[in-house]
Amino acid sequence: MPDNPGTPGGNGGFTAHRLPGQGAASSPTPPAHVKDDVPVSRHAARTVHAYDVRRALTLIAMSTVIPGLGLIFTKARRVGVILLGLFAVAAVVLGFMLFKGGVVQGAGRLGTGKGLWFLLFLFIIGGLLWLAGIVLTARETMDLRWPQQTKWLQRGFAFVMCLLVAAPATAATRYVLVTQDTFNTIFTDHGTTTAHLPSSGDDPWADTPRVNLLLIGSDAGADRWAVRTDSLMVASINTRTGDTTLISIPRNFEGVPFPEDNPLHKIYPDGFRCPQHACLMDAVWVEAEYNHRSLFPASDTHPGWTTTKQVVGEITGLPIDYSVVVNLAGFQQLVDAMGGVWMNVPKGGIAIGGKLTASGYVIPGSITGRIPEGYHKLDGYQALWYSRSRVENGDDDRTRRQRCMVNALIGQASPVTFLTHFVDIMNVAKNNISLDMPQDDLPAFAQLAETMKKGNVRTVNITTKNNAHVDFDHVRELVAEGIAKPHDAKAPTPTTSQSPTTTSSSTPTTTTEPSTPSSSTSTAISDTVDSC
Repeated sequence: MPDNPGTPGGNGGFTAHRLPGQGAASSPTPPAHVKDDVPVSRHAARTVHAYDVRRALTLIAMSTVIPGLGLIFTKARRVGVILLGLFAVAAVVLGFMLFKGGVVQGAGRLGTGKGLWFLLFLFIIGGLLWLAGIVLTARETMDLRWPQQTKWLQRGFAFVMCLLVAAPATAATRYVLVTQDTFNTIFTDHGTTTAHLPSSGDDPWADTPRVNLLLIGSDAGADRWAVRTDSLMVASINTRTGDTTLISIPRNFEGVPFPEDNPLHKIYPDGFRCPQHACLMDAVWVEAEYNHRSLFPASDTHPGWTTTKQVVGEITGLPIDYSVVVNLAGFQQLVDAMGGVWMNVPKGGIAIGGKLTASGYVIPGSITGRIPEGYHKLDGYQALWYSRSRVENGDDDRTRRQRCMVNALIGQASPVTFLTHFVDIMNVAKNNISLDMPQDDLPAFAQLAETMKKGNVRTVNITTKNNAHVDFDHVRELVAEGIAKPHDAKAPTPTTSQSPTTTSSSTPTTTTEPSTPSSSTSTAISDTVDSC
């Protein structure tokens, strides 16, 4: 009696051309020892079945690694060729966009409006086609005569492979949508033009020797009805060498000049001076935005922002090309999202909190804590007070620390940190950062940022004996001297590691005696890293 009645081949064997696991869809090439129409043993049949299953799983895995690759070896090879072709074209385009000119510049290129739409199309449509290729490969390699457990094994494997593609594609799509939403908010066009615009081509700054960027720290918040510019710093960047000169503008400058083409110049032809009270630099935004909004054209949606840029340009003698406004509460969140920032805190530490009386005394009990001295990582709260505290050391030391913070953030920012904290950083940026530069110019600014990492960072530290009577002509001379310094290849750069030693240049005064003002108008032009 045959071992398996009803099975063709007789003698209890199987004929190779109708073996289980060798359906018409897959049509595998059996092992060499199996010949057509030759009776084989059950062991040989199981061998062919196992080969068939392994082949199916291998082809599914191939379609997972490269879209459509596994389909090349099935009857749906034409579909596989199409998917492979689309994959090759997308890879070439993406590689060109990402790596031409360096990864950072490529990332900036992908951050433009067209770049983000390209990524969105790539991740959604490309992801769906990739998944379709995996499913079709599983279908083409399944033999309907397989046992149910084998069929479910193949289906389960295909499902896992689909997850391996769908999970990163979904995450990438989310990142692109978050980026689009954030960029639509932070890039602001308020009806003004810039002095220097990047051009197209491999060197967008070829015709622009210097770019002047204004960093504005705003303390706008729920407890304030208007924007007050708590800190102002100009970063003047040499586009050839990457040398960056940082110029801090004291918030309590009085009599700051308005340019002649600004409507407030007619009201304050001799500078921003008020008969009833002191009109300070940090009140310029409010003066234009709220007190005299009707004097500005409707096309200028933020006259306070525009006027602040123009006044800083008059003070420094530098045309302000672009500006960034950062809510200081958002700065704290940004540093936390980046995982903190390493800083060298001067000897004695830095006060947290603190208030001064009208005569300059520290109110007892107003200092609520201290940032300890030494080289260590600051969280967002500590970084904010490192940049803002002034009750013990005054505005001059405060502006110095702000420049040190900017230098540290430039040097310590990394693509890895950005990617690992991407969503958090984007959420902070959306709610707390505004830029008046075109989004489509991101590749040019990414290239400029790379150049800055190779340059020197210098400081023009302006101090005055009396902020009510500032010699702005002299200030402009000092700024011109600072930016004219030649590149020094041996000088420290933003990426230079800061020495983990304490400094003694800013020893705090813990008594309640008022500090003595500077004896003269002066400046110190130095490498920022050295002063930190």
